[in-house]
Amino acid sequence: MIGVFPTETELEQRLAQLSAQEAVDYLNQLAEAASQEEPARTLDFALRAYEQAFQGGYHAGLAEACRLLGVGTLFAGRYGEAQQWFSQAHELFTQLGQREKALAALVNGALAYHAVGDHARALEWLQQALESGVSEFPALYLKALQNLGIVLAELGRHEQALQTFEQVIAEAERQGALQSLARAYNNAALLLATRGEFARALHYQQASTRLKEQQGDTYGLAISYATLGYLYARMGAQEEAERAYGQSLELRRRVGDRRGMGYVLANLGELYHRQGQLERARQVLREALSIAEELHEAALQLEVSRWFSLLCQAEEDISGALHFARQTITLLEQLLDERTQQALTQVQTRYELERSRREQEELRRQLVEWQYRALQAQMNPHFLFNALMSLQSLLLRQELEAAQQFVQLFAALTRRILDNSQQGLVPLQAELETVELYLRLEHLRWQKAFAYAVEVTPEVEPEEVWCPSLLLQPLVENALKHGLAPRGGCGNVAIRVESCPECVLCAIEDDGVGRGETGKSAGMGLRLTQERLRLLSHQLGGGFQVRIVDKHSPVGSPAGTRVEVILPLQIDLRRAVELGLITPGLGLSKPVFSP
Repeated sequence: MIGVFPTETELEQRLAQLSAQEAVDYLNQLAEAASQEEPARTLDFALRAYEQAFQGGYHAGLAEACRLLGVGTLFAGRYGEAQQWFSQAHELFTQLGQREKALAALVNGALAYHAVGDHARALEWLQQALESGVSEFPALYLKALQNLGIVLAELGRHEQALQTFEQVIAEAERQGALQSLARAYNNAALLLATRGEFARALHYQQASTRLKEQQGDTYGLAISYATLGYLYARMGAQEEAERAYGQSLELRRRVGDRRGMGYVLANLGELYHRQGQLERARQVLREALSIAEELHEAALQLEVSRWFSLLCQAEEDISGALHFARQTITLLEQLLDERTQQALTQVQTRYELERSRREQEELRRQLVEWQYRALQAQMNPHFLFNALMSLQSLLLRQELEAAQQFVQLFAALTRRILDNSQQGLVPLQAELETVELYLRLEHLRWQKAFAYAVEVTPEVEPEEVWCPSLLLQPLVENALKHGLAPRGGCGNVAIRVESCPECVLCAIEDDGVGRGETGKSAGMGLRLTQERLRLLSHQLGGGFQVRIVDKHSPVGSPAGTRVEVILPLQIDLRRAVELGLITPGLGLSKPVFSP
């Protein structure tokens, strides 16, 4: 229990004293405490932990942050985001080999689908958890079964739901899990009551009540007594119903549950009306109506108005009966409008989630396709053939040391290209290392006919800047192939990385023959690069660009080409993870709640 959370200044001071991993752990602890004490603050702490863990590649902290972000967005009613966080949590914990937490993500993610009325998908997630061995983890197994029973009941599969609750009861008794046992008895009772099986329902509810009495669960007992009152009333046991309602009302007064008091009073009003105790019915209904109006609780107002109308009819108060009948109709229309809007909102949310999922998969497909084409461009047969011919030439000339160096460079370059092709984005440092390997290889193959330089200005931190993988090397290859090769390979190629406002500029410059008029239309390679950067900019907030500058001598003749690549300093990291462009799991590294 945190109790009092630090101010922003205190938090900054505390974080400054901690290592990077300790800071993430501390932020996650704050988020966990907030989820219990101040749910609205959970997201603030968890999101900050997520960002720091992501930047530092701290897998355990990242996983915990994702779990808490799932909790926070679920609390906030942002169910679409919660689904995504739980999905990422499941994937990450699976990669980390933490099966229990991975399965918990499935169990808890089902809640987000259940909340928007998508019971079919909630069922899929719960069944996947059960099929994946959740029974190995007793507490989580109970939770999964409990939620499964609720979802089956929502789907109208009552017999299966009841069997599931009975399974929970047996398992909870075996484990000695009294809270889960009480909840399962209660759920089974409610389900049976909806089917009109009041005697069986009463048996289960009495068992649930006894357990809650043993545990001293005041709030749970208030609910349990109200359910008992309802069941006794339906079975005609009026005295037992009145006693149970009275016990519930007393507990609710004690804990300050005004809303719950209103509904119990309305039930008592119904009970007294059926018994013919009209004055007592009027007293409790008047108090219930006062609470309903105070809380703006339309459903409760509707229930009370309906019974007031019936009460006035019994007393032959036609004016009063008409008043409450009109009020009942008005409230019914209002409530139907609200529930229709809620249903529409749920449908819209589900539609947006499905559309988002389809769009995301399509964008991921497009990005993967562009990455694959970029890989093809770099590993094309022409390049491989030239490399092998160069190696053969070195061997024929008995230049064994050069041949060995060539093989090492070629192996390192191809390994790096294949590794980078698995990522949509890589740190700029990794992309520059690939370019340097390529230049060293070509320098050796061209028998050192050209000079090259790679320069990163001091203000740039290339390991902190994200670059599309396999982007720069084809541009460098173009400089050699189209700029220097036409004049025998002589000349210079320079790669310079410098800081600009809100971005980093990577310039690839040669002093070759230039493009000329025929080469100024965008070739396949340039179109590939432009389209790929357009997609990335669209998804990650803009900022990726490529442009070509034609250089000229003082007399106006072509004097080479300068290609400028713009990389943003900030991108939407979470979106990048969702699209699979960055995998913060166990390679580079990827980004649970239990009712």
